[in-house]
Amino acid sequence: MIVGFIKNKEMKKLMLSLALSGLMLAGFAQEKKDVKPEMKEMQTSMHKHKSGRMHDSFKNKTPEEVAKMKTDRMDQKLKFTDKQRKDIYAFNLKQAKDHQKLAAEHKEHREKIKKQRVAEHEKMMGMLTPEQQKTLKDSYAENRKMHKEHWKKDRQLKRKDFKKIEVNKTNDAEVKAS
Repeated sequence: MIVGFIKNKEMKKLMLSLALSGLMLAGFAQEKKDVKPEMKEMQTSMHKHKSGRMHDSFKNKTPEEVAKMKTDRMDQKLKFTDKQRKDIYAFNLKQAKDHQKLAAEHKEHREKIKKQRVAEHEKMMGMLTPEQQKTLKDSYAENRKMHKEHWKKDRQLKRKDFKKIEVNKTNDAEVKAS
């Protein structure tokens, strides 16, 4: 081996670390194989929005519908017995009802906070002179304008990045096909 001919210990360490780094890099450069093809199957069956987020198929469903959908989906993969199916449905139903309750509480809390903010804002505006109110409103408008511009810029950057990813996926698919 090359390391045996090198007399300087530091050079031996350097050469050995370079050789190991090269081997590791070559190992990571190998094409990755799908470890779980069933996961890929599940992902392709779900509807994706343009932004890349998954479609929420449970939205606006009753807890019973959600529990049935979840149980059916799991049953397709896991092949439940009748008892398991009944138990899993009961578990999913309880979970869906709890989730619905928490979501309702969260919505009520958000509405309460919003009403409180409006009342506080009106109270503060009552303490200011008309000139101060106008200055504050102008300041709010300027802030909104700045945030809107920043949001647009950020959104454009994300779209560009998304397009680059799509182009790279297309190019990778073409390379694999040839």
